[in-house]
Amino acid sequence: MSIDEKFYFLSGYSNKAEKILVREIKGGDHDSFRQIYYKYSEKVYLFTVRYISNVGDAEEIVQEVFSRIWEYRNNLDENRSFNGYILTITKNIIFNENRKKVNFNIYCKYIINYLQGISNQTENQVIYESVKNLINKEINNFPPKRRQIFNMSRNEGLSYNEIAKKLSISEKTVESHLRLALNRLRKVISSILNNNL
Repeated sequence: MSIDEKFYFLSGYSNKAEKILVREIKGGDHDSFRQIYYKYSEKVYLFTVRYISNVGDAEEIVQEVFSRIWEYRNNLDENRSFNGYILTITKNIIFNENRKKVNFNIYCKYIINYLQGISNQTENQVIYESVKNLINKEINNFPPKRRQIFNMSRNEGLSYNEIAKKLSISEKTVESHLRLALNRLRKVISSILNNNL
């Protein structure tokens, strides 16, 4: 199918045309992929900004959605609604991004609330100081890069994407460092709770 024919089909939003494009994408056709991108990228973006307030993060999610479609193009099914398929991918990516950030923020709030709860009890002031010192000690013992990433996320409130750009590293690296940092802090908190119950 020629590029002009693809534009003609797309302009009419033909289901038949879309099936042909999906079939050609499965075969590795870049022009067909480009047409699908032109048709759906704005829709994916508008859907994403309803849940992601940061415009930069929303734009990156759009790119991630289409990267994933291309990467897993062999799994495409031309008989399945592409609109439904792409929105499902978008929802999953948004959910995973929010879950990572929410889990991190919730855990940080948990630590703060736990410490504040103890500090409000005069008789437990010693425990409070002990907990605070142990956590700070753990953070200070993190490898330098991990400590920097943790503090940028916790103290500066930066997103994975913002940290990655500032440090010229991948978001996967940021995620890995934060996961390891939280795992370590969970163990510290768990140990303290168990010893003081």
